[in-house]
Amino acid sequence: MPETKTVRRTEEPLLPYLLTPLLLLGLCAGILVLAWSLAPTHQIQKYLNIAFMDNLKTTSTTAGLHIIEQDIPQDDGQQSFETGKVIYPKFGEQAAVLTCDAIGLNVSVFFGTNPDLLAKGACMSTQSSVPGTGGNTVIDAHVKTFFSELKDMKPGDTVMLYTAYGRFGYEAEEAIRFKKTDKKWLQETNDDCLTLYTCEPQLLGSAEMRTGMRLKLISKQFYETE
Repeated sequence: MPETKTVRRTEEPLLPYLLTPLLLLGLCAGILVLAWSLAPTHQIQKYLNIAFMDNLKTTSTTAGLHIIEQDIPQDDGQQSFETGKVIYPKFGEQAAVLTCDAIGLNVSVFFGTNPDLLAKGACMSTQSSVPGTGGNTVIDAHVKTFFSELKDMKPGDTVMLYTAYGRFGYEAEEAIRFKKTDKKWLQETNDDCLTLYTCEPQLLGSAEMRTGMRLKLISKQFYETE
C-alpha cells in the first residue's frame, strides 16, 4: 500500500494585504495636502469646478439641475476696494450681469454651460477664471438670443461685469473668429481679460465657426476687503 503524504498548505500572511490599501490611501492624501499647500486657492477652486461641476454638461436637458437666479446690483456708486474677497459660484448659479451700452446688452450670466442655462442667459465656462482672480474669463451665449448683437461690438467699446462681490470693467480690444475645435481663445492667459463669443450665424446645420471679442480689464472694484 503506497505511503500517503500529507501536504501542508503554507498560509500567506494577511498583514500585507491589509496594509497596502492603507498605504495607498495615505500616499494619495499626502499628495493632495502637498498640492493644496503649493497651489493658489483660486486655482484649487477652479480644478474642483472642472472635476465636480463639468460632469453636469450635457447635450440635452440636465435632470435635477438647480438653477439659482440672484438679484445682482448694478450700482457703480457702491463703496469699493482695489482688492477684496471673491465669492465662487456653483454650477447653475447666476454669477454675474453683463452689460454693454454700445450694443444695448444687458444679460444674466450663469456659471456652467448646458442647454437649460443657455436658454436663460449667457454662460461662464467653469474652466475659465472667475472675475477678480486673474486670467481669462470666458462667456458665451446663443447668437439668435442674448448675443445676437455681439457682432456689432467694436474695439474701444466698454463692458461691465457685475458680480455679487464686485464690478469689473473691460475694453474691447480685438474681434475674434475661430473654429469650434480651436481652443486658442478659450485658454488661460497671464493677463486679466474677458472673452465673449457665440456661433457664427448660418441657415442650415451646426455652425463650425465662432465669432466674438477679446477684451482687456481696465477697472476692478470689490465690495468687501479680504
